[in-house]
Amino acid sequence: MNSEKLDIKKIKQFWQWFSENCEKFGPEFENSALLNELDDRITSLGDFTWEVGPGKTKSNALVISPNGDIEQLGKTKEIIRNAKECEEWEYFFAKPPKEWDLIFEFETASGDLMQIDASGWDYVLLKYEDGMFEIIVKAYSLRQLDEEDRQVIAEIVLDGVLGEEVRIQKICAIEVVNEFSPQYQNKSSNIKNVANHLKNIVT
Repeated sequence: MNSEKLDIKKIKQFWQWFSENCEKFGPEFENSALLNELDDRITSLGDFTWEVGPGKTKSNALVISPNGDIEQLGKTKEIIRNAKECEEWEYFFAKPPKEWDLIFEFETASGDLMQIDASGWDYVLLKYEDGMFEIIVKAYSLRQLDEEDRQVIAEIVLDGVLGEEVRIQKICAIEVVNEFSPQYQNKSSNIKNVANHLKNIVT
């Protein structure tokens, strides 16, 4: 848990800098020097991660993420609330859901680059009394990876399907298995369905 307060003056300085430089990243974000400065400036605000890429309603998007920590979510919301408008840019306080095929590249803790195809994964949701959920994910293709890599990959997939805000607010535990135990064999569904599943059962 990170209880350090945000520096509002530093946040406003960040957005002033970004508004002055947002047109200089290049159409393919090839300006590495500017990206390095962006990294320095965002990480100086707190323990956050970030992404730039194509936007949903505008050409470009900047995501300032709470790094999977629900305690940081209020801080990223506050940072985005202070944003200055920049033409053809939109901003997100957590990783939004993606429109994607669930295929991506992942670098393991040992430095190996591998392609992940999560489109065939199945899951089971378990609801707790406090309204939170555990998700059990069957990802046989990850069987040779260590537990840390499996966990990170599952979080990436769920962030892409659910959006990071929903994932950290509703999913309290993720278990990645090679096969479901017998009691869950006939209760699973494809991972692409989990967003609608959650919407239908959350009260």
